[in-house]
Amino acid sequence: MSADRTLHVCQLSESQFQSMADDWQACLARSDAHPLFMGWPWLYSWWQRWSQVLGLQLLLLGVYDRSGELVGIGPFYGRDQVTPTGLRVRRVHLIGNAWHVAPTVRTEYCSLITANERSDDVYQALLEALHTLPWDEWVLCDALESELQRLEQNDGELGPEIYRVNRVRDEGVRIETSGSFDDWLVGLGSNTRLKVFNRRKYLESRGDLKLTSSPTGDSAQFLSRLNAFHKARWGKPAFDHEALLFHQHMIERLEKFGGRVHLSELYFENECVSVLYDVTVAGQRINLQAGYQEDLDPRVALGSLHLGYAIEEAFGDSETAFYDLLAGGGKNHDYKKHYRGQIVVFQTVQLVRNRFLSSVYSKQHKMPATLRRFVNRWLKL
Repeated sequence: MSADRTLHVCQLSESQFQSMADDWQACLARSDAHPLFMGWPWLYSWWQRWSQVLGLQLLLLGVYDRSGELVGIGPFYGRDQVTPTGLRVRRVHLIGNAWHVAPTVRTEYCSLITANERSDDVYQALLEALHTLPWDEWVLCDALESELQRLEQNDGELGPEIYRVNRVRDEGVRIETSGSFDDWLVGLGSNTRLKVFNRRKYLESRGDLKLTSSPTGDSAQFLSRLNAFHKARWGKPAFDHEALLFHQHMIERLEKFGGRVHLSELYFENECVSVLYDVTVAGQRINLQAGYQEDLDPRVALGSLHLGYAIEEAFGDSETAFYDLLAGGGKNHDYKKHYRGQIVVFQTVQLVRNRFLSSVYSKQHKMPATLRRFVNRWLKL
């Protein structure tokens, strides 16, 4: 099924990427794509920080209707991967992740962006345009099952022989906050409720406990403090130099488009003992990172306690529908699953159209998982 010929697909330049913030955000607002991770403030800040360092080629696709309005975005980039055997693999990725290239910040809920009024036609137009570009594999990171199902329904636009390789499955948790915070608390297990709420009274009985917010103009100092907590707990900072710059620029840009940034600090006896970094966009409050003092009191889980305050704020905001804890577990256990939220499944897949690589992956599928991972690491596949 061919795409609607009233649509026009353009490959956009870096200067156009830089200047299209308003059009991008307007298109995003009319789509089902994630309002933070697929937004211009996040993706352009990511591109600005890592594209040159990692040698990435912009393959940004814009779909326009007859009136010249932007109705779809394919935020692609390309990069060649050379295996130890000398095989050159041309990969396309979505901006926001650099899978098997280098560590960057993690971008979740990855998808194409299609305005709802023309969604199916725009989606097909993007895939048809992607088909004309030279590539062997498309790596799609941290996508929802709904995005993968949509892609399967239209993968004929990419070519007749696309082989899908499932690489990583991860889970996140999203808490619906349209109801009552008290009701949510009642539904928690007793130990979880103790950690996120009941320990407040205990800590208040020991000294002065105060929740404050740092202004976004002091984001550099806040993120430095977060890094210090993270390094003490995990042995390394949460954000390296490039990631710090990314977040500072992203915060500034996000606020210009109505996003709210929460740089939350918890003080005990006039000493900052916990920090929590959230953003709220289009009715979703998203927990990006947190750090805290581990040894304040063995009876208090400061990270959980601070999260409890943030979740309570989300319940108290009539414009916030969800508090999203994103993917990833804790240091010792997956605490998020105890928070009575919706499980969100993220998948990372490779869509392979190179016949030789398809043959390699299909043979690997029959190998034991441990051997398959070893081969992929050695071949950089």
